Amino acid sequence: MKSIGFAIFPGWKEIFERQKEMIIKGEDLGFSEIFFGIGRGVHTKSTLEAIKNAKELLKIANKLGYYSFVDINPEILAELNASPDNLGIFKAVGFSAVRIDYGFSIEKILRMKDIGIELNAFDFPQDKIEYLLDHIDPERVKATHNYYPVKGSGITISQLVEKSKPFVNAEIPVGAFVSVPSVKSDTTVEELREKMPGEAAKVLFSTKVISRVLIGDANPTDEEMKDLSMALRTY
Repeated sequence: MKSIGFAIFPGWKEIFERQKEMIIKGEDLGFSEIFFGIGRGVHTKSTLEAIKNAKELLKIANKLGYYSFVDINPEILAELNASPDNLGIFKAVGFSAVRIDYGFSIEKILRMKDIGIELNAFDFPQDKIEYLLDHIDPERVKATHNYYPVKGSGITISQLVEKSKPFVNAEIPVGAFVSVPSVKSDTTVEELREKMPGEAAKVLFSTKVISRVLIGDANPTDEEMKDLSMALRTY
């Protein structure tokens, strides 16, 4: 089953209210997934503040039935006094799953309880997929590719297919990010960077390995969100 989503950066104060609007409008347009980026960056000065803001946004999103997942790495867990054995803060805030960006062994991933797991589809060892699924409820597991903000740094379609196939063969749904013309930043596949999100989504869906497409760029326009929505409804 195909799905669409978008990215939220709750630490970005200037677009906080707009992100509330996106959640509400997105549900009407058929969006059902939200990726949350809470790590420090240009617009996020505090991971703790970002997760507090995320809680407010998730109150809206969860009422509307969204699936939500948040990027984690060892630095983020340290800032939040969390650990692979204690991810309670993410559950309490309202996230459906955590996305393993980098920095965790298979053993540490298996210690992550009571919350969904998103694997990094590009970096997770393909020869460890079967082992992981033998030791965890497969229903808890999905996979998502990275997005690549710098022009020229995205992966190719052939790389996307090669990295995604083992997950699809293991019946793990795989997601990828698309950018929008107003930003042209957070895309997975380089050749799709400057395309409308709907056109990019059709290319990704046609690979037969991607069933989830999310807008990676912050603050897409209503028209760009509608464009991706139409691709879902007409593909």
